[in-house]
Formats: sequence, C-alpha cells, structure tokens
Amino acid sequence: VIIFSCSVFGSPPFYTYPERSLTAMRASRVLAAFARCRPLRQSANRRFFPDPGFRYFEAPQDVLAGDVPTAIRLTLTRQDEYIHKQKEVQAVTLRTAEGELGIMAGHEYTIEQLSPGVLDVEIEGDNKEKWAISGGFAHVNDNGVVDINVVEAIPLKEVDPEKLLKAMDEARGKLSDADPIIRAQAEIALELYEALDAAMKSNA
Repeated sequence: VIIFSCSVFGSPPFYTYPERSLTAMRASRVLAAFARCRPLRQSANRRFFPDPGFRYFEAPQDVLAGDVPTAIRLTLTRQDEYIHKQKEVQAVTLRTAEGELGIMAGHEYTIEQLSPGVLDVEIEGDNKEKWAISGGFAHVNDNGVVDINVVEAIPLKEVDPEKLLKAMDEARGKLSDADPIIRAQAEIALELYEALDAAMKSNA
C-alpha cells in the first residue's frame, strides 16, 4: 500500500491505494503518450454503463446441467464507456501476472487481474482485434459471459512505433535513477512498452 499526501492529490490529507491499482493508473497515463490519437469519448454513439443490459458479476453456473455455450458474449468497458457490449466472439487472450490466459466459451469460472499490455479478441476467423490496455479486471463465467473493465484501451494499430521506441529508451535510462519513485515509474512504463513492442512485432 502506498500513501500520498494532500500535496499530490489534494484534500483529504491522505489517500491510500493498493500497489497494483497504482500500476494501472500509471500505465494508463503512459499509454496515451505514444498513441497516434486518443479514442473519441464524446461521440454521439457513446454508450454508458451501468444500464439494464449490463451483466454484473454473476455467480458461476454449472454448464453441464444445460447447453455448453458455443461463443463468448464479451462486454469490454473503458472506465465508464462501452467498447463492446455482449458481443459474440470466439476467443479472448488475457495477459495476467501469471502469464497469458486463453479464454473460450465454457471456460471455468475465474476473476483475473490484467497486467498492462495487449488484449487479444478473436471475433470470427481472421477478424481479430488487439487492444493496448493499461490493466484492469476480467470476470469470466462458465456460461460464456466475459466482462472486462480497463482503465484505458487504445487499438494497437494506433500506437506510433517511433514514439514507442523512444519511450522505451527513456524508460530504460531512468531505471538507474537515484529516486526510487522515478525507478518504479520507469519499471511500470517499461513493462507496458515491451509488451506492446512484442505484440506489434508479432503482428507485423
């Protein structure tokens, strides 16, 4: 747990945040630094949640008692905005602290904390999406429903490779800084940058 004084966040005098939450917050800030453009948040088609169609965290269901789902129903949200809402997809690949986790319809019930990096969504056949995310949570039901909420998400194709390489070099240079806070911020940023760089190379 890290405690910040009011000189950083304002009144009240102290705020307490879990370390992994801070990782997502910092990664969210650095994610937009090298993107070609930010997602348009004020569009007329902006979809907010919660609403009657949003599926809150449901209790696990025994799919053996009924039909095994043939597709994932994915709800992907960025802060207070829908990216996908109950969209049928074939598979989702999550990046967690323990490594990559592939999700298909009928996957066992789990809740996973996402690491900064890339979220892969396989819609159908060659129709795939890659999102650069700053971290978040995934709630997987064994009935095929998958809810993912992230702080920030940008299509991987919008990431500028030149800005990314420059940002990686700057982050590596700060790993030896005398200030432990700067070193920690550099480590968080580099974790995200390297994941994006590997994804872009594999997608080339």
